[in-house]
Amino acid sequence: MQINGMNVYMGAYAERHQSNYQIGQQKLVISEEKSAEIAKGIKEAYTNLHLQDRGVHTTISQEDMDFLCSEEGFQKMKQDAQNLYVVNANQQKAIAAGRDSEDSFWNNTGNQWLTFSESLNNSGFFDDMSDEQVKSFEDSLAYITSGMDRLSRSQYETGMDFSSFNEEFKYFMTSAEATTELESSTAALRYMSDKMIPEEQREDFNNLIDMYHKHNSEIISEYVNPMESFNRVVAGINATREKNPDALEPVAQKPVAEYKYTVMLGNVQKSENDRKAFGDEMKDIFSQLSSGKTDDVWEKVQKKLAEYATDESDDEGLNAHVASQADYLFKHMRDVWQMVLNMQK
Repeated sequence: MQINGMNVYMGAYAERHQSNYQIGQQKLVISEEKSAEIAKGIKEAYTNLHLQDRGVHTTISQEDMDFLCSEEGFQKMKQDAQNLYVVNANQQKAIAAGRDSEDSFWNNTGNQWLTFSESLNNSGFFDDMSDEQVKSFEDSLAYITSGMDRLSRSQYETGMDFSSFNEEFKYFMTSAEATTELESSTAALRYMSDKMIPEEQREDFNNLIDMYHKHNSEIISEYVNPMESFNRVVAGINATREKNPDALEPVAQKPVAEYKYTVMLGNVQKSENDRKAFGDEMKDIFSQLSSGKTDDVWEKVQKKLAEYATDESDDEGLNAHVASQADYLFKHMRDVWQMVLNMQK
């Protein structure tokens, strides 16, 4: 759709309902009762957030309320939202600059499901679907790619999320978690392709999946997790202290478990070849899900993740720590696979 003279694709469902997304197509009518309801809602939010307890004091004048509930205020809010879409599109262009021009995911690296959706939309995949079917399919795409979308948003600071769901997710995945999520989402997309995409459109969709994997592998190779960097710094300090106890300020002789695990993880060094080999192992495991072999798959994934992240440490506490840190990821992957395994044409 056209926003300020710029083509911005926001999904097939959004394309069908452009008037809901475009400024100037709607008029706002707010009754006095609705205006009073809005004012009441703002006051309740102020109370529920305990802003007064935090020393925050704010008032909304009648003039401000009148503007907020006016057509002029409504249009300004819509214009502000529209400007955000344009800023996001320009930001994506800046991120894509100098990248592989054949990799269309750089145009939507924070919302990679849109690349799949746009390709399907252009091929006519959605033509005979109802609005509800289109939205459901796009939501499924967005959920599958959401882990990699979040990684891109944290890595390249692309703030806008065009999907319509929300879940608890770690902002900074570890490199091991990111690689695991990439292989899981890639396998889920391939399952979707086999089950949901017509044969005449499947080759193009599968080519996009290959590009999706290549794109995110490049991102992971560049990925800098601040906590992993911190772990390495702490491990280096600890090594210096062990070699020369007088070189640094003294610390407790028996560090807490968290410090111990930080040091141990900071001493783990992995090359890009190591990561790719780990990814290949995860790919083989997730292919079992695609073929319907669900027995002990998640136990295998959890074990392999811990082995890779800890350099096959036999410290049970460290392995348990790594597993617990990835609980959010396993919940997400299980939910994704439960969704795709129930897909039907």
